[in-house]
Amino acid sequence: MDFRSARRSERDEVLDLLALWYNDREFFERYNQKDPTFRDDLCLVALDGGRIVSTVQIFDRWINVEGKAVPMGGIGSVFTREDYRHKRVASGLMNLAVTTMERAGFEVSLLFAERLTFYNQFGWTELTRNFSVLANPAALRTPDFEIDVFDVGRDLFAVMDLHVAYSGCFDVTALRTEAAWLANLQFAGNMPADPVGGCDEYFVIARSGSEIAAYARATRFHGIPMVMEYGYAPSNRAAMLALFRHMSEMAATGKSSYAMRGDHRGARLLSGEKPSGNAMLVTHTAHDPDLERALTDAGCPVAHHPDKFYMWRVNLPEKLADRFGMTPAAASKYVFAKFGNLRSLFWTADRF
Repeated sequence: MDFRSARRSERDEVLDLLALWYNDREFFERYNQKDPTFRDDLCLVALDGGRIVSTVQIFDRWINVEGKAVPMGGIGSVFTREDYRHKRVASGLMNLAVTTMERAGFEVSLLFAERLTFYNQFGWTELTRNFSVLANPAALRTPDFEIDVFDVGRDLFAVMDLHVAYSGCFDVTALRTEAAWLANLQFAGNMPADPVGGCDEYFVIARSGSEIAAYARATRFHGIPMVMEYGYAPSNRAAMLALFRHMSEMAATGKSSYAMRGDHRGARLLSGEKPSGNAMLVTHTAHDPDLERALTDAGCPVAHHPDKFYMWRVNLPEKLADRFGMTPAAASKYVFAKFGNLRSLFWTADRF
């Protein structure tokens, strides 16, 4: 068995292998064609007799920790042919992934997985983060806002500013340049082969006069409408509540209480074939106690649903020690505590 980085000429063969996973080659193709950070040396493969039988990709990302940009290697697209499973093939690739991340300078690593004990043996540790369940956001009491559909040519820079102003206040948030934003708009959304929306999302903004007061990005996640990222101006928390209500109403009935501009047909992906009533999932609200209080005061208390498939690894404690002025052991402990802190934030829209 040969373990190494994929060659550029092998991209199609890697995609053919991944297509066996969900029968959705196009989903994985988005990354190696549209992600500006995609590198063949970070796409790892196992070969038997020259045939690729297993793969894992390291996604080149940066996160915010205490206002510092920390390089993060995201682990995704982990797949092995069925006839090569339970033969230590995937284990060989994970060992290679660890050494590759160390060599490439990724100081920390994140993955999302159900096989927790498998990844534990390579140094990843699961943490609990809380998704939020809004039982009846359609009942939220808010002022009137105009709800518009996000247009990348018109709205990108204003939304980027909101993302920095809001998400940038929290640790662990993925950092996005303009190029990263444009790529992220291609990747965010449902899991591959989803029968409702594929990788589509419903991206809307709330306007206060000519200004964008809040934005929200939603999809249908395992059959439930979910807001996978949002942001709002500190002076306009009510606009955020209005977007939650609007999305809930569109998911349940296809109609909104607010004045709307633009083409809102994309909201159909929130309802799917079996509408789920008014309930809606939100990737996070626990990081924002003021928002949770506002939701409760406006008639929609928040319940939390624990997600335990969230795994982190410290790759280069010495680099973190230099960055934060601590010993390697102290820096590793300090940063890992940030990963599990309720006030930290990693959007589903950034999932790989």
